Amino acid sequence: MRDLKLEDNRRVLRLRLESEEDIWALASTLEKGDVVFSRSSRELKTSTSSRRKSMVLGVKTEKVEYQPFTTRLRVHGIIESSPKEVDLYGQYHTLSLEPGMEVVIRRERKWGDKDLGRLAKLSRTGRIRVLVAAIDDEDFALASIRGSGVEVLMEDELALPGKQMPDDRERRLDEKLREYSMRIVEAAKELGVGFVVLSGPAHWKRLLSDRIREGMKVDVKLLMEDTSTGGVKGIHEAIRRKTLEKLLKESLVLEELHLMEEINIRAAHNPELLAYTLDGVEKAVELGAAELVVVDSDLVRNPDIDLRRRVLDLMEGAEEKGARVAIIESRIPELRVWIRSFGGILATLRFRIL
Repeated sequence: MRDLKLEDNRRVLRLRLESEEDIWALASTLEKGDVVFSRSSRELKTSTSSRRKSMVLGVKTEKVEYQPFTTRLRVHGIIESSPKEVDLYGQYHTLSLEPGMEVVIRRERKWGDKDLGRLAKLSRTGRIRVLVAAIDDEDFALASIRGSGVEVLMEDELALPGKQMPDDRERRLDEKLREYSMRIVEAAKELGVGFVVLSGPAHWKRLLSDRIREGMKVDVKLLMEDTSTGGVKGIHEAIRRKTLEKLLKESLVLEELHLMEEINIRAAHNPELLAYTLDGVEKAVELGAAELVVVDSDLVRNPDIDLRRRVLDLMEGAEEKGARVAIIESRIPELRVWIRSFGGILATLRFRIL
């Protein structure tokens, strides 16, 4: 999310949406009554014809809709601002917001530091699913992938001596492979990543794989992907492959299934150390008993803005008191039925509460 700018004594916020995480952050931050200004289109009818016209409209938020694994946010409400030549004041309209769009939001009670902090934090909280490295005989790059976001962690040139200097070339390659493998392992450990995709042409990715396995000190799964080049270009080429797209979704499901299994074991052996439903988890958080809070993404993105704010406040309160917060995002039926059986939210407890 870029270009955040406050105007009109903190009542107006300008921003530019860049990624899926930005859409998710805005969906979770908008309040009922916020007036959202963005370019949209509207069908204009006359007695003899109709046409669709592009224009900037201001819509007073009544409801927001955001579906997981999409990049579009729908804001429903009544038009409060429209071009003078097409007086649409008081009519209902739906704005469709996507990455790449500029948005202006007017909040009469002003934008507080807590509001802006929440927006920035949610924009950064897309979980890192995978590390991708790309190497060839000239370039190396390493990047983390979260949702639709890509962050390049390292870029480097191998600068190998020519083939007429085989000893120097081998020594330089050995040094570089050692450096890159250490950086990959360190990044996987620091970011808690379980998958690393090694990409590149010919045998270069296999050389890197062999070196990583020699010094592996973290439990990660290495996967290979053929690309025509290394470096940042190779990273983006690998991202476009179906293998990586499938892996991103699978890694999310595996994390959440593991979480479900962990909590089911707790429920079987120590059911008194679980709290569930919104009221029950709020009480556990207030008493400082919550250890892990698990939330259905449908609660966090609920079109009922008052309910969504209550859930977000609970999540922030839990983190402030040292609890870990996890959001169930995947759509497989087993996970959806499971989390909803607890009222969409549950917490494991450090100690029993009455």
